[in-house]
Amino acid sequence: MLRCSKLVTSYHNRRAIHSFSATNGLINTPSSRNFFWSGNDGDDNSNNGKGGNQKSNSRNEVKANSSDGNGEEVISSGAAMPTKIGIGDEAPRYPHLTALPLINKPLFPGIITSVTVSDEATIDALEKIKGTGAGGYVATFLRKKYPTGVTEGGVLIDHPEVITDASDIYKVGTLAQIHRINRNFGHQHDNVLQDTIIDDNDPDINDDKSVSVLLLAHRRIGLLSVDNVGPPIDTLCSHWPKMYYKMGEDTAQDDIIRALSNEVLKTVRDIAQTNPLFRENVNFYPMRVDSNDPYRLADFAASLTTGSPEELQNVLEEKDPEARLQMALELLSKERELSKIQQEISKKVEEKMSETQRKYMLTEQLKSIKKELGMEKDDKEALLTKYRKKMASYSTVPEEISEVIDSELEKLSTLEKNSSEFNVTRSYLDWLTSVPWGEISEENFDIKRAREVLDRDHYGMDEVKDTILAYIAIGKLKGGIQGKILCLSGPPGVGKTSIAKSVAEALGRKFYRFSVGGLSDVSEIKGHRRTYVGAMPGKAIQCLKTSGTMNPLVLIDEIDKLGTGYRGDPAAALLELLDPSQNDSFMDHFMDVPVDMSRVLFMCTANDLGTIPGPLLDRMEVVRLSGYDVPEKVQIAEQYLVPKALKECGLAQEIIDQESERSNEQEEGDSSEDKKSVQNSIPESLTIDRTAIDKLVRWYCREAGVRNLNKYIEKISRKLALQVVAEEEGAELTKDSKRKSDTWVVSEDNLDNYVGKPIFTSDRLYDKDPLPHGIVMGLAWTSMGGSALYIETQAIKRGTDDKGKPKGGGGLKVTGQLGEVMNESSQISYTVARARLAEIDPDSNYFDNTDVHMHVPEGATPKDGPSAGITMTTAMLSLALDKPIRNDLAMTGEISLTGKVLPVGGIKEKIMAARRAGITCVILPSQNQRDYDEMPDYLKEGMEVHFAEDYQKVYDVAFG
Repeated sequence: MLRCSKLVTSYHNRRAIHSFSATNGLINTPSSRNFFWSGNDGDDNSNNGKGGNQKSNSRNEVKANSSDGNGEEVISSGAAMPTKIGIGDEAPRYPHLTALPLINKPLFPGIITSVTVSDEATIDALEKIKGTGAGGYVATFLRKKYPTGVTEGGVLIDHPEVITDASDIYKVGTLAQIHRINRNFGHQHDNVLQDTIIDDNDPDINDDKSVSVLLLAHRRIGLLSVDNVGPPIDTLCSHWPKMYYKMGEDTAQDDIIRALSNEVLKTVRDIAQTNPLFRENVNFYPMRVDSNDPYRLADFAASLTTGSPEELQNVLEEKDPEARLQMALELLSKERELSKIQQEISKKVEEKMSETQRKYMLTEQLKSIKKELGMEKDDKEALLTKYRKKMASYSTVPEEISEVIDSELEKLSTLEKNSSEFNVTRSYLDWLTSVPWGEISEENFDIKRAREVLDRDHYGMDEVKDTILAYIAIGKLKGGIQGKILCLSGPPGVGKTSIAKSVAEALGRKFYRFSVGGLSDVSEIKGHRRTYVGAMPGKAIQCLKTSGTMNPLVLIDEIDKLGTGYRGDPAAALLELLDPSQNDSFMDHFMDVPVDMSRVLFMCTANDLGTIPGPLLDRMEVVRLSGYDVPEKVQIAEQYLVPKALKECGLAQEIIDQESERSNEQEEGDSSEDKKSVQNSIPESLTIDRTAIDKLVRWYCREAGVRNLNKYIEKISRKLALQVVAEEEGAELTKDSKRKSDTWVVSEDNLDNYVGKPIFTSDRLYDKDPLPHGIVMGLAWTSMGGSALYIETQAIKRGTDDKGKPKGGGGLKVTGQLGEVMNESSQISYTVARARLAEIDPDSNYFDNTDVHMHVPEGATPKDGPSAGITMTTAMLSLALDKPIRNDLAMTGEISLTGKVLPVGGIKEKIMAARRAGITCVILPSQNQRDYDEMPDYLKEGMEVHFAEDYQKVYDVAFG
């Protein structure tokens, strides 16, 4: 890499400059950072000696002086080699020079600087030039392409001293003399700064192939041609003649030059007032540059600035003294403004720091004064007092806890405030004293009031309500309710989470909820060890602090979605917390003391009990919430969802009246009148009719819960609100939003205008009766509720070979994205169907000569479970016997290899799905009769149900 800087800061470079100045007549001061030679013609005799008698190498042939037409001297061939080596304008005028491209800024005559070179070929050439004894002269040119050393894409150039074309460098540069070449200069600089000894044999040091080249600039040169782009770069150059401005020839010009020179000097001094680096150079300036020489003054001023490479190159190329001074003055003016901005920023920072220090000192003084007057204690004493006061406020603190707290208080009193152990102990005491030891909230034992609260917010859910009322009754008999663990299991949207809040209100307990869905860190349950940074207790302790009691109702949401990871298994951590026989002494990792969680009532929610680990499920009392059927959804919508949606949209008339009165009391003026006008414009007939709700439930929202139904009702309410306001203001609406009927009642007739066309048109894929051969409707349970699905079978005649014999043997192919259990069930059903066909028709060889393809529609939906066993068997027998199945028949049940019909789950959801599909006859396993008997009567009304113990009963109903 190559870098050029006007500031020579390294130790060895300062020594080099000092020795260089001493041997070449430079005026120098130790305090200077910018080294500028005086430019004095000096004593020509000082340049005589060995240097004047040295011969040039073969490629530096001496040429006679001639002019190139631009005032620049070109040395022609055949002349004698210069016999003396000087500095400045007295330096030799070699035409052939090795070029060294620079970045960031050009090198001005009279400047000493160091350049970093990393290209091996260029380094070898520079060392060879330095060792020839001919003075070590090179040509330096600013790069024209990427002058800052960075490409347009922001990539740093590896070797800036290497070019690929002559156009990569500017045409005007500087003749410079190599004074010293230092290898591993970066390590040497570190050595000087750190006073350490560096071994030259260290391979890490020797790997650094860059060198530092110390250069002294003499005069401007012009680039005539590039003979070889190298590296190294061979060039043919012309040397500029000595430029000297003679005063007295043009008075007007002299005045301008003098004024510009004075302004340059003034600007430099102004910058020196705010910039320490400039100040050093200004102090150094009067002894080395003649202020009457505008050329050298402009060069010196430009070298002080941080202008752009292009601006500095323009100064270097300029020959007119007035123009050069003007350019330098512009650069100095920019530098002055930059220094002012820098000074303002520094001043603002200092003022802010001073203000902060002042506040700190005054605060400390105030603390000292208050302490002397006895008005305030120090921080440590105040903390101890606060903790003791907290503990005194609790009614009953366990003895073991009290001993731990006393021990920690004594420990805190002996620790320094600035020690890390102090903060750890303080955090521990914060949590120990924040747990409401012995604080119990007053509970409600009034069953009637509790029932009112539960019925107010939720429709149905009788099993949950009866369980809670039973707890209240036991509490009234025993004088208190002991903590229990309930798990509410059911599809999404049935109110599992919301009913927990109502239960807490009914019991008179504080409510705390946290979700464990996706939780994979045991520390969230059991807390962190106190040694960790940012350690804190788990959720169990946090709920006690937040609620302020030892008997809150804690809802653990989505417990069936617990995760596992490298941080442990949270399900295993919950075993202790949710075990009634263990949680009276729950140990949190952070607290490290037993905490009684037995009074806490835990309620958990889950969609699928199958994903909850067995040991954890065993500790909970499970309450299953089946989905809502059509009548229940209609009641929920009428009693809860519609009033809530109209209220939130500002359409409920009684709410509007209250808000209007409140608004009139608080506001006056036109805006209040406008609001009142809009509120009064709400039609009294605006409502959502029961027929619309019924249509929504049947043809738009068939899921088990009511969450989607609520979304549709809110959508209708928002559109009604838009129509009311738009008609009041006379605003235009889009075709979809405009009211299309003359009434404000949303009914089944105009429901499509608000929510679009129905999503569901029919539950039946096949409407004709009977069904096609080989097709039977089954009933399935999903996490979203019950579903009716068809089992389809199709026969494929086996082909024959050349001899007329059938190929292969009869087989079964199954599709429809079935799970492993359902695949096994299909194989069992196929075997039972073959065995049953052999009993019915011993002469039939249907399955021997025919391949069967069985498919369950909706192939994108995964399906699994054994409950379709009898359905698949019936479909294959229908195909083999060529007998259709009645259209209003559906069935569910697992089948064994011997034809036994085994019980299945989700009977209520399946019956509800059958009713939605218009099924009037259902076949169920005989062992599920008790589940059917427990169902509400309206679900059983009009339903013909057959209970089968073995497949013979199924066959009789389906084919009889």
